[in-house]
Amino acid sequence: MKLYEFEGQNLFKKYGIPVPESVLISKTGQKINFDPPYMLKAQVLSGDRKKAGGIMSANSQSSAQKAIAALLKKEVNFEPVKKVLAAKKLNPLAEYYLSFSYDTGSQGPVFAVSPKGGSGIANADVFPIDIIFGLRPFVVREYLAKAGFISDDITKVADIAQKLWQLFLDENLVLSEINPLIKTKKKEFIAADSKIITKTRRRVEHLGGDIAILASGGGASVLSIDALIEAGGDPANYTEYSGNPSAELVMELTKEVLGQKNLKGCWVVGGTANFTDIFETLSGFVRGLRQIKPKPAYPIVIRRDGPRQKEAAEMLRAVAKKEGYNFHVFGSETSIASSARTIVDLSYKNKK
Repeated sequence: MKLYEFEGQNLFKKYGIPVPESVLISKTGQKINFDPPYMLKAQVLSGDRKKAGGIMSANSQSSAQKAIAALLKKEVNFEPVKKVLAAKKLNPLAEYYLSFSYDTGSQGPVFAVSPKGGSGIANADVFPIDIIFGLRPFVVREYLAKAGFISDDITKVADIAQKLWQLFLDENLVLSEINPLIKTKKKEFIAADSKIITKTRRRVEHLGGDIAILASGGGASVLSIDALIEAGGDPANYTEYSGNPSAELVMELTKEVLGQKNLKGCWVVGGTANFTDIFETLSGFVRGLRQIKPKPAYPIVIRRDGPRQKEAAEMLRAVAKKEGYNFHVFGSETSIASSARTIVDLSYKNKK
């Protein structure tokens, strides 16, 4: 799901990425509470807003009001304009490009950068990111140097890139992009525009059964439900989390799934991940589990594999020993179907 620019700007603020002074306007006559000059940008989801007449500038309050009135009557690429973002117009010394996304070929995250950003961006240097080690500051600086950034700017741009990377991870994004990142004459670096695309987050669908499910992978999660039913289990819900979700996202999903009533077991299941940090996601699961009251005594079968799975398994066993959870932890040596039979057997072992 693509976010509007003002929504992306709010995320930038949350993660400490500088943005221009701005105000969101939804009706004519709404005054701008800072001095001109202004950039007036139609809030639509389509690209090429400038070419379609969706971005205008103004040097005074009165000219800004006329431009806003015109924009609110427009359609930009067939999308009606309902809001306009009035932002402080910046005087750029340079315009840069930064983004994080996923590469379908390598099935991992990539960092794209260019010392020539703005509306004319066509080519960028693209660097892979090792999801196990993450994006370390010295690696960011090395990539920026390779892409042709001047040495005086690398440290400050690298700092913004680190914040953009954290946003990308924590908010479970498909794309986080700054274009342009403006360098002002005062040597400040400001994200003048945002492009944010989130993963579609599936809601928890309650099915009325008694075995809670936290599944990874869209297609695999459906097959997992089939395997559980084939094994004689009664699924309490359907949900799945894909990509490389943050611990916070998994924690919240865990709380919702394990908040269901009359559960007899919990099955955390997924195939072998390529870039999902298994330790991160299962840490989120444990954090959510600890918030369920009373403490679940039912069996919890976890079948996951991928990056940092061994560390995750060690962590889970330590938590089970110390806190008394009934964990049964498996990797790819155990099939999904076999783990389905295990959770069914454990959940219903006293069933007559």
